[in-house]
Amino acid sequence: MKRRPSWAWLPALILGSACTEDPTSPEGDLPVAHGMVGCPDGAGCVSYRGVGGISMGGGSAMRIVLESPELFDLGVSLGSPYIDLEYFLFSVSEVSNGGFCPPERLLPDQLANLDVADHPATWCGPVQYDELALPNSPCDGFAGDYNHYYRGPSAGRGGTFNRVGSLEIVQDFAIAYGNPAFYNEEDAYLPQGVPVEQRVPLALVGEAKTQRRTAICGAPTILEGRHDRIYNPRGEFPVITYCDGDGPENGVYQPGQANFPVEVALAVDYNRNGRRDWAEPVIAQATETLFDTGTDGVADEAEAGYDPSRNPDPAQDNYHWLDNPRGTEHNLRHDDGEPVDDAGLDGVPETGDYGEGNGRFDLNPNVEYTFTRSPRRLIEVLRPGQLERLHFWADAGIRDFLLSAQITNQFWGALLAREPDARLYTDWSELAAVAHGGGRYDPSRADLSAATIGRHAYLRYGDPAVCPGVDEVNGRGNHVGSAQEALDRIATALAFASARFEDGDRRAYAGGILDQGGPTGELSDFVKEAHFDSVALGRSQPYVVILPPDYYRHPEARYPVFYFLHGQGQRASSLSAVALLALSPQMSSTDPERARAGKSDWQKMIVVFADGECQPGECHTGSFYLDHGGKNGGGVRHGEAFFELMRLVESNYRTKAPRP
Repeated sequence: MKRRPSWAWLPALILGSACTEDPTSPEGDLPVAHGMVGCPDGAGCVSYRGVGGISMGGGSAMRIVLESPELFDLGVSLGSPYIDLEYFLFSVSEVSNGGFCPPERLLPDQLANLDVADHPATWCGPVQYDELALPNSPCDGFAGDYNHYYRGPSAGRGGTFNRVGSLEIVQDFAIAYGNPAFYNEEDAYLPQGVPVEQRVPLALVGEAKTQRRTAICGAPTILEGRHDRIYNPRGEFPVITYCDGDGPENGVYQPGQANFPVEVALAVDYNRNGRRDWAEPVIAQATETLFDTGTDGVADEAEAGYDPSRNPDPAQDNYHWLDNPRGTEHNLRHDDGEPVDDAGLDGVPETGDYGEGNGRFDLNPNVEYTFTRSPRRLIEVLRPGQLERLHFWADAGIRDFLLSAQITNQFWGALLAREPDARLYTDWSELAAVAHGGGRYDPSRADLSAATIGRHAYLRYGDPAVCPGVDEVNGRGNHVGSAQEALDRIATALAFASARFEDGDRRAYAGGILDQGGPTGELSDFVKEAHFDSVALGRSQPYVVILPPDYYRHPEARYPVFYFLHGQGQRASSLSAVALLALSPQMSSTDPERARAGKSDWQKMIVVFADGECQPGECHTGSFYLDHGGKNGGGVRHGEAFFELMRLVESNYRTKAPRP
């Protein structure tokens, strides 16, 4: 089967630099990374550090842990589509960049209908996406396409996610990792041949931004002689920059609403009118044509004994994240032994584009770089001695419109291939049955120790008996989930950290937090919104730190620290209210047995919220906690800023040092 992924288009998304390691600490027995002492390979050492996050922050947290494993004991990802960047770019774009008809259906007789919404002669959408969060679920998948971004129920979504906001996140991704749609040796962001004047400066705001957008949309760049294997194989039609915009229905484009320069992608202008009409295709050239046959080089249909219903995989080499995570056929990767169509990224021979004729399978170098930073790839190559040390918790909603569960499944499959005992849980009731014997799940009294729920555990939340589109009032299983799910998810991340840091102090204290001896008697003694001078960013950078309730009572005590990264469109201060979740279980217990023993539900620990918000001139809303500029760098250094924060916290607060 011949399949060419089109990874340019990411639907609405919600909501580091690579580790540079010095050989050892001054004592000569512990490694040093990013200026901090860590742990060598092997299960004996503990670092007393963890990092987790939600959505953008969740995938970033896992990447940070897996790129610098010596610095951490645990990683947590809550509902992140970025936990496997391969599956994210491919599977999501199958829908979000789909629906275009082949040119032979449009040309030359249907040019008059190109800008008619959903005309049956010119539009081939929607695209049905059948991959389910839960295997063997009775629920159907969903459908969407380029002109109809799938949004699902509004309840539990966590935001409106209009088209322009979605496209801004696409741009943020390209700013951080490099443009996944087109490779340009001279510019990691813009397609080749597009002048920098076609880009709206990120520092512009208000009317100045509107005017610049209007000017760009009125004067597109027209590129002649550009080829695309599917939509412009002879290069006879111009390829243009284009604009998009919000229609009256959320996620749906409306002809004529084109006031937002897309910047990172191109369209084929079949009628040569200088704009992208409804049915004209958006093209993406992320990879040479992929023949995903598996390492035997033979597709299922050509394998001996093939029968589509009784024996669909004779060689038993088809990839499935749960049943066969080591399979190489249909794994959306090029593996050794698979055929190569060495025609370059545009898929057309003798055009001389990137990768053509070099004798190997090529990815857009920006995509290749992105994959090296993907948590799934990182878990596959993590040293055994470091994997032995780490603990992972992940969750994802089974009706998350961003496919976070389907994407997290792929990451979990890679982990299962190495750690077969990693646990899977379906909805809160199943987790409650294991963690505290049943009833409504309560993260304060849940036993989330490795002995009880597994060293690595993954929860797909949402009632599996409720299919997409049905639970629209409560939003269970959506990206953020119902109000109760949202609270339980954050609290579980904190409870997991508490359960996994060794040697924890769980002494209970009477009274409220303001009775615990803070210097001013105010909540700000324990919940501090602060700033530090970031050399990496060249500006003052905010953060929030939550100190444990006995921090002033016991000035000799030291604590583990859990860093938490927010999602896109948020900031560190947005999570200050989490202090209510973090402090009370550290002071006392709702469990009668623990209360009688004078114990708190969670151990004492420092919680730090890092800030990943973009400032004007950097990006729109999503920093990805990454040094920007793709593989060549040179952009804003949000990745290094996180390690600056870690060094600041360890210098200014009483954190525990790693213990060999």
